Amino acid sequence: MKRLGMILALVLLASIVFPVTAPVVAQNAISDELAETAKEIERLESLMAAAEGDISYWRNQISSTNSRMNDVLADLVAAEAVLADLNVSINETQAAISFAELEISQKEAELADTNARIVDTHTMVVTQAVELFKRGGGQIQTVFDYQSVQDAALAVRYGSTVIDQTNNALASLEELRNQKEQQRTLIEQERATLNGHLEKLDTAQTQAEQQKQGVEQSRALVAAELTNQQALLQTIKNEAAHIENEIAAEEAEQERLIELLAAEQRRGGIAPGELFPPLNPTRIVSAYGPRLHPILGYTRTHAGLDLDGDNGQEIFAAASGTVIYSGYRGGYGNTVIIDHGGGMATLYAHQSSLVADRGDEVSLGDLIGYVGSTGLSTGPHLHFEVRINGAHTDPAPYFTVL
Repeated sequence: MKRLGMILALVLLASIVFPVTAPVVAQNAISDELAETAKEIERLESLMAAAEGDISYWRNQISSTNSRMNDVLADLVAAEAVLADLNVSINETQAAISFAELEISQKEAELADTNARIVDTHTMVVTQAVELFKRGGGQIQTVFDYQSVQDAALAVRYGSTVIDQTNNALASLEELRNQKEQQRTLIEQERATLNGHLEKLDTAQTQAEQQKQGVEQSRALVAAELTNQQALLQTIKNEAAHIENEIAAEEAEQERLIELLAAEQRRGGIAPGELFPPLNPTRIVSAYGPRLHPILGYTRTHAGLDLDGDNGQEIFAAASGTVIYSGYRGGYGNTVIIDHGGGMATLYAHQSSLVADRGDEVSLGDLIGYVGSTGLSTGPHLHFEVRINGAHTDPAPYFTVL
């Protein structure tokens, strides 16, 4: 896996980490997908944590989608928090409504009992008043209606008792009527409280419905952004696979190049001790030897020099010799190889177009092609190699002036 390319390394450098522990989101399928994506990124990070290179484009892509994901997740969490508060308010209001309805029911039962007692007391008062009326309406009058003093005394005592009972009943009746009014007032107050709760419930339910729509919209945005994240991740994987293929092709090309040189190099004599710079002016942008590959994203041997150049700039033969290859060679792109004799060959890669053909005899300084960025390249430049008996070596010591 060390050969996963720069594209794959981007995921790690950008550190896409999703807040998968969001309190409400964690319960839905979107959260599961987010967790899976984050897990995949962590796996890649363990493989490519040290990778660097020319990664600005993909880093920006990942940073942008990561920022959008964080924003929509924050909106979703906030919307769900508001909805949760509204649901709590709805539950509390519904409980208050149930309590108010129970209070009203109890007070109405009490009022019904008071009305019944009022009716009973009123009936008793009327009955006693009729009885007193039948007896003449007064204690003195009744004395003359009885045959003996004993009967008269009994009648007076009975009449006094009835009057006392009637007076008590009248007082009780008044008290019951006052109690009835108080109970009616309390019932009206409870009904007003109940109506307030019902209005509050209606408002909260309306707000909750609106908030649910906002939550669903936020969830849809999260799902869409997750799709973007997964699509980007798949693109990165595809690019990594492509680069893996390029790497394999480049390694195979190295073997084929050695075979080609062994088969095609026929020029005898002594290898040149000095070489002419193939670009004018010449500026080395990447030296020979181990380096962090700008595309592959890990350290590997750089088999030559990278010389800075503009697209279409002229490339010159570094020494006289025979062109033994002119064409496209995988990661090298458009390439010219010149046999200089004595086992030395020079290679000129990534050209935009070629001038020298296979079999041409060229002299030092002859035009052989133009700078480009074909093959596995990050931009216009010339990749220049010196091969001695097929093995690459540092070209720099062969240049007296750069």
